[in-house]
Order: sequence, then C-alpha cells, then structure tokens
Amino acid sequence: MIRIMTYNIRGAIGMDNALSVERIAEVIRNANARVVCLQEVHTLRKVSKLGDQPIELAKLLNMRAAFQVNYREGVGGLGNAILTTLDIEHTRSHILTSTGEQRGVLEVGVRAPEGPLTIFCTHFGLSNDERVQQAKEMAGWINSAKTAKVACGDLNATAKDQPITELLSATGLFDADADGPMTFDAGNPHKRIDFILPDPTIKVLGTDVIKTMASDHLPLIADLSLL
Repeated sequence: MIRIMTYNIRGAIGMDNALSVERIAEVIRNANARVVCLQEVHTLRKVSKLGDQPIELAKLLNMRAAFQVNYREGVGGLGNAILTTLDIEHTRSHILTSTGEQRGVLEVGVRAPEGPLTIFCTHFGLSNDERVQQAKEMAGWINSAKTAKVACGDLNATAKDQPITELLSATGLFDADADGPMTFDAGNPHKRIDFILPDPTIKVLGTDVIKTMASDHLPLIADLSLL
C-alpha cells in the first residue's frame, strides 16, 4: 500500500497569515504519506523569508525531494515539489502553456516494493480556457508513462468542469475521492479542487481530507494498492 498526499501549501503561509514550514512538515508527518505532491512551494522569495522550502521540508521529514520552479521571481520563485520515502528513478519537468502565471507539471518515477509508479504533480491556471489547454498537454505526458501512474494537484476546477472531465477522458484516470469533502478554502471549505487521479490498474483503499489551518487548502490523502 502507498499513501499519497496532495497539498497546496501556499508557501507555508497559514490561514492565520503566519509562515511556518515546520507546521506544514508536521501535517505531512502526521499523515504518514510515502509520496507527497505539493504546490505553491517557495524558494528564496522575500514573502517567505528567503527560505528554500523543498530542501527544508525534505530535511525535516527525512524524505527525498524533486522540485520544479514555474514562476520565477529574482533568484527565487515557486512551483511544484514531490517528496517521497521511495527511491526516485527519474525526474522530468514539463512546461504548460500559460496565459497567466507560468504553470508546469513535475513528473517523478519511483520504485516501491509493490512496483514502479509514475507521479505527476501540477497546479493548473486560473482561466478555464487555460486549464483546458493544460489538461490536454498533461494528458499526453501521462499517456506516455509506461508504469502505473497517478496525477495529483490543485487543478483550480471542480470535478464536473471541462478541464477535469477531458483529462480523465483522455487518460483513463479516475477520481480517487469522487464523493469526498471540499478542500478549499481551509477556513470555509466550499470547493473540491484538489485531486488524486490514479489509473485503472490501481485500487483505492481509502481517502481522507485533513483539517488544518496550515495553508488555505486542505491536504487530500489516498491509500493506493498497485497489486
């Protein structure tokens, strides 16, 4: 069994507007996930006190990290990260067509005792047309993966919206938490825009949304079986 988490951490700035990488690490540690897909991870940004959050989180959690900078700001920026206790076999950074803030897809292949798994972590844009195009592009990379695969992220759309329905239709992935609770915003959850999307060879053993004010999103976890 592999427990996977997806979590938009908003640069480790909580609903109380306090910055705390340690608080984000505590949420992840308590979830006991083996793969963690993160969005809005900051590196060397003034707003987050010039911290290198992928490195800090990896050290705090004793996990391996892959990081993709999408939006650049001076010497720093923000993007997607994947933390894992598993062996990383490959890392690829894909750039998405973006009309607003630059977006991307971080692809990481891991080797679990149950077998190989390819993980895709993303954060879609803010306009529907932009998200539809990004879903089409992401589907191509997902379909090229030769192993079991799962896509995760903040897709800025709900399950019935075109970007999600087209992504699932193009890839054969499914919604691990189709009847699950809302994930945004953390103070008053009213939208489910954070997703874990496995392929049909993967069995979902259970899902949960964690209540925490450490970010403006709530983290989603899923227990997956590759066997």
